[in-house]
Amino acid sequence: MDRAIVYPGAIPVDTDLLRIGKYTKAGIGALADMVYGPGSIAASGLTCTPSSTDLSVMIGAGTITAPSVMDVNTFGGIGGGYEPDKTITTCQYQNESLVRVTIPSSGATYTLFGICSEQDVDPVVLPFFNAANPSQTQAGMNNNGEGLPIRRHAGITFVAATQAPPVPEGSIIVALYTLDIPSNATSLQGIQGQPGKVFWPTIPELATQTLLKAVSTPMQLVETGVSVSIPAWANRVELRVIGGGGGGASSSSISLKGSFSGAGGGAGGDAWGIYHVNTTDGGLLEVSVGYGGTTEQAGGTSLVTYNGQTLLQANGGQGGSFYAPSGSAGASGGTALGGNIWNQIGTFGGDGQAGDACFSGNGGDGPWGGGGRCGANGGRDATRFGSGGGGAYTTVTEGTQSKGGAGYGGCVMYRFLP
Repeated sequence: MDRAIVYPGAIPVDTDLLRIGKYTKAGIGALADMVYGPGSIAASGLTCTPSSTDLSVMIGAGTITAPSVMDVNTFGGIGGGYEPDKTITTCQYQNESLVRVTIPSSGATYTLFGICSEQDVDPVVLPFFNAANPSQTQAGMNNNGEGLPIRRHAGITFVAATQAPPVPEGSIIVALYTLDIPSNATSLQGIQGQPGKVFWPTIPELATQTLLKAVSTPMQLVETGVSVSIPAWANRVELRVIGGGGGGASSSSISLKGSFSGAGGGAGGDAWGIYHVNTTDGGLLEVSVGYGGTTEQAGGTSLVTYNGQTLLQANGGQGGSFYAPSGSAGASGGTALGGNIWNQIGTFGGDGQAGDACFSGNGGDGPWGGGGRCGANGGRDATRFGSGGGGAYTTVTEGTQSKGGAGYGGCVMYRFLP
């Protein structure tokens, strides 16, 4: 932030003091941009209390921070000061006391607007230097006895209307509250003003309430495809996606000479990460959840997209199968990509038959276990998200098929963060 420099013995001029105010205004604007983001509008305080006796509300003290011009009019006295400065600067406007605002009528939805502008106020008859008689000051400029404003006040006036009214150059209008007034209402008893998006959480609120709530709230579980809206306070989202588990291999033999013992299906991949989101772009999180594979089929892919871009993806585990008439190796787990915490490949399914040797073709466990075990005359289905189905061994009659167990579907979990 700029600061004025003065020197001993130098003759002060009006701009020496005026530029201190300009530097301060610019510095406060830069700080507001750091807190809220450049060009943002923010309101603090300005409580809205509807009347229980008539159609009016009381607006409390508070401030609005909004982008406007540095100075729409000359800043300083006649023949000096600074020329108008149309540079866009984030400005702070203040309401210092309770203000009553009348609602024009009932039977409509009204918006309570704050009109932010600067005015030169507090006229005072100032002493001026008298060149003709330095020992005697003049009362006002040219000794005219007229007062001059000594303060440029950035204030707020309020109006309730169904649409935004026009405002003068250099002013800005901000929608603060909306009120739905029933027909024939004679007071605002029981009516609450709905605050607009300009009321941001304070830093202490974010640190002690929103943040703690966000990090302590369990992640939401999604088992089917869905579109998820982003809450106004969120800037990030934590996501974890699990692919669907693959199905186990079937059996068609009662002898080790044939396809006797099938391998287990692989578990789905597992991707986890935290991503930035923006509440102003209207985007949604589009969630797809992978299905569990049936006998010898791969599981489906789980993924999350945002504004058309895939954030992270977990592919389904492969289905168990026989690579030869009497050979069945465990199915591969699904791959994962896009996670910035981790990308884990799903667990392999257990091996089944390898010639005359037989193994336990259990399904691959998902993150929470649940792989289906191998089973006589049919593999067992998986029981937890992303796990693979068990392989089958033996069949009732040679040449008939006993099916492998089904894989369990994947899932998506999410949690929004400040």
